[in-house]
Amino acid sequence: MSAGLLGEVLEAHGGLERWRAARAVRARVRSGGFLIRTRTPGNRFADYRLTVDVQEPRAVMDPFPRIGQRGVFDRGEARIEGEGGEVLASRADPRAAFFGRAGLRRNLRWDALDSAYFAGYAMWNYMTTPYLLTRPGVEVSEGEPWRQGEQEWRRLEVIFPEGLDTHSRRQTFYVDARGVLRRHDYVAEVVGRWARAAHHCADHAQAGGLVFPTRRWVRPIRPGNRSLPFPTIVSLELSELQVEGG
Repeated sequence: MSAGLLGEVLEAHGGLERWRAARAVRARVRSGGFLIRTRTPGNRFADYRLTVDVQEPRAVMDPFPRIGQRGVFDRGEARIEGEGGEVLASRADPRAAFFGRAGLRRNLRWDALDSAYFAGYAMWNYMTTPYLLTRPGVEVSEGEPWRQGEQEWRRLEVIFPEGLDTHSRRQTFYVDARGVLRRHDYVAEVVGRWARAAHHCADHAQAGGLVFPTRRWVRPIRPGNRSLPFPTIVSLELSELQVEGG
């Protein structure tokens, strides 16, 4: 682990001890973009309440896919629950459903459980970074610096362990001179093994002593590692951030 740079990044986002003490992060999320419009029918992710468990891989999106229901990602599983917590639909291994012949439909359209899995694990990753990088089995090293306009950003090269729900095993995190996350590169494998993306982060805000980007947008990566100006694959706007514990 690149303890030096990762330590600086953790400190810039609130400090390791605060992250260890935090139990949950809550936010209101508004999302859009090409992927949301084309893979997820209707307007399911336009505006919802998100609750992320900081210590365990779990996220709840409410309402989803419709009023009176919520989507749950829970340690690799996906389910749709009613208001009272009753399970309306579930999938024990949702990631596997995206691959192989059985996953051909998902190249065009996702169902509610596909969507709950993708959005759930993705938001759990995003909302717990950089603390996510301290989990057992995660390998972190410092890469070559990156020139972004007049700024020089440092890079964390990360290899995630098998079995951790994330976009891809190899990912890159870019931080500015303050140690704050500004860009995150990965291959969104459940979208397609070709889906190499640059996930930009801005408008950082503090909640419960922790720091989060509140505006995010994802663009394809062109040759030279620069992101294309369009299309916007996913856009996220977060507000009403709250941290339990810490």
